[in-house]
Amino acid sequence: MLKNYLKIAWKVLGRNKFFTFVSLFGISFTLAVLLIVATMLEDLLNPKYPEEKGRRTLVVNEVTMRDEDRSSMSRSAASFHFLDHYVKKMKTPELVAINSNGNSATAFVGDKKLALDLRYTCENYWQVFDFDFLEGKPFGSTELDNNAFVAVISENTRDQYFGLGEQVVGKTIILNGVSYRVMGVVKNVPFFRGSTAADLYLPYSTVPWDYRRVGFLGGFEASILAHSRSDFPALKAEFNDMVSRIDIPEDEYLQLLEVEAKTLLEHIASEMTASDRNPVGMFLGILIGGMFLFMLLPAVNLINLNTSRIMERASEIGVRKAFGATAHSLTIQFLVENILLTLLGGVIGLALAFIVIQILNGSGWIPNAQFKVNFIVFLAGLSFVLIFGLLSGVLPARRMSKMRIVNAIKGGES
Repeated sequence: MLKNYLKIAWKVLGRNKFFTFVSLFGISFTLAVLLIVATMLEDLLNPKYPEEKGRRTLVVNEVTMRDEDRSSMSRSAASFHFLDHYVKKMKTPELVAINSNGNSATAFVGDKKLALDLRYTCENYWQVFDFDFLEGKPFGSTELDNNAFVAVISENTRDQYFGLGEQVVGKTIILNGVSYRVMGVVKNVPFFRGSTAADLYLPYSTVPWDYRRVGFLGGFEASILAHSRSDFPALKAEFNDMVSRIDIPEDEYLQLLEVEAKTLLEHIASEMTASDRNPVGMFLGILIGGMFLFMLLPAVNLINLNTSRIMERASEIGVRKAFGATAHSLTIQFLVENILLTLLGGVIGLALAFIVIQILNGSGWIPNAQFKVNFIVFLAGLSFVLIFGLLSGVLPARRMSKMRIVNAIKGGES
């Protein structure tokens, strides 16, 4: 029986090509867009190379200073002094890594100018984050103590400065007129990895400004690695207690220090929502609500199209009822048609998303990104459309199947 239903459904889809095209386009386009966006978000929110330990890492990357009546404030990244003198001395974490953000350098290859992003890091940086070294090794406390001008560079930087695939450990790279000896080459990091994306990694001891200046505002951030996620409450409690006990000099104009240790999701949510009050809940609510509304469009479209299509087939339903077709069998027939249509749209949407993602990966429009299709989101989206598709078919089909034979043959006229 099911085989016959599928044959009928396939012939019906081919009979009204315009209806089939509009329905397939709505389903496939919506699912493809949803998949592409979800794939990018999944890559952003989930810890991946070289931040595989991100699920047990807290980030300190923003400090706010206010006056006593909260009428004035100043906000920026943290100072090296605050992170090194206070955060790095915490007892609960397994490790604390410090790195700068938002730095740049210029290098020249012949007449070609290279604008490079760089990070100044401490020795723990290479243990908190799992970089894939293609050649050489990271710098450590020895290089920091000796103020050695050394560098770890990305694969792209090696290829642009020295040549494709060259062996470069021990060679010199000149940045802003200063020479650095290359110690290692690491696999490229996608630009949206907030704590690890860079073209070069240099020891913080080579920073060309007074990074040890006493204060709380600066250009650094800390990644606090916990032994496990279960340590987060204790870690945050120790962090908050440490901040509350800091004595701010009385001659400072801004006397109130506000700073938090956040998870990756908390950090991204607060950045996206610009809110300090339950940013994760707000962020997830916006995401889920946006996805629901976006998926609602093809669902409503299916309801309208199915209702019109079934009403047009009133005479067909009347003839089938006259030859003994039951309301149950007619309803199942329309369900099979909708299921087939939705599955076809889903397959096309998946193929479109896969093609677009492959184009994005190969185009270089999003530097160093390698996205993969999120099949969980695909199945959830397909299920959502399928449910609405079934409802959109069942309700009008039940209505038509219960219509009197004479009225149905006349085209649904009462």
